[in-house]
Amino acid sequence: MRTRDKTHGITVTAREDGGFDVSIGSDCKKIEAYGSRLGKITLTDLPDLDGGRIMSSDMRQDISANCLSVMGAINAGWIEAGMLSRTLVAKSAQNSVRFTDEDGGILQ
Repeated sequence: MRTRDKTHGITVTAREDGGFDVSIGSDCKKIEAYGSRLGKITLTDLPDLDGGRIMSSDMRQDISANCLSVMGAINAGWIEAGMLSRTLVAKSAQNSVRFTDEDGGILQ
């Protein structure tokens, strides 16, 4: 999150029972707390933006709507669940948000 000068590391690991453990390290206390609250997710949490735990207001609490950490948790989960190709992810290396003006130039 360059707009907030924060860094988040998100790891989602599959468990034998079909669920997933979520670990989030961050230099932002709000995101660290989010990771602690989230802890474990299920396969159904990953595609369900309305009813899944990842996006729920109980989990997010005071995280701002523009924070990329929540989408980072979803993407990490999709990769671990095989819903997003590791090969494709490796080719792209990163996703980014680019702020532009109405002419497509970098916002200044």
